[in-house]
Amino acid sequence: MIPGKIVRFLEEYANVAFAGTRNQALVPYGHRVSGWHVGADGRSLTALIAEQFTTRLIESLEGNGEFALTVEEFPSHETYQFKGRYLRHRPLRREDVEIVDRIRQRFFKAVRPIFADGPEHHLQAFILKPCLAVEFEVFEIYLQTPGPAAGTRLVPPETLEK
Repeated sequence: MIPGKIVRFLEEYANVAFAGTRNQALVPYGHRVSGWHVGADGRSLTALIAEQFTTRLIESLEGNGEFALTVEEFPSHETYQFKGRYLRHRPLRREDVEIVDRIRQRFFKAVRPIFADGPEHHLQAFILKPCLAVEFEVFEIYLQTPGPAAGTRLVPPETLEK
């Protein structure tokens, strides 16, 4: 189960994401992510991916099945990585587009003070229009915020070796 604190982070603060896959030969591929949402079951996530970043995506997911999603709140760099198993993919739905629009606004609000003179449409264009939704079951969550605890597994909790 994705902890409530992390669900709130995903739904209210996070504004940048990137996904990783690898094929059957374990060759890695990166995919920019435009949006995300937690499944009703509290155990899955759906990543919304732009067409420019779908190359080898489905092939890798169907061949290897592993999916990693890293989500960050810029500029604080609070970051979490979600690792899991591919469940399915589908075309976008209206609610997916609405989620991406909210994330785009969060990103714009976060970067506007840094790029005060930048044209709004350029800043908003960083969050690309998605074309595909990829759902995966989350098995592990890692803290990736820069600092001494980076890399700590949060779900399931790490246990001390004896």
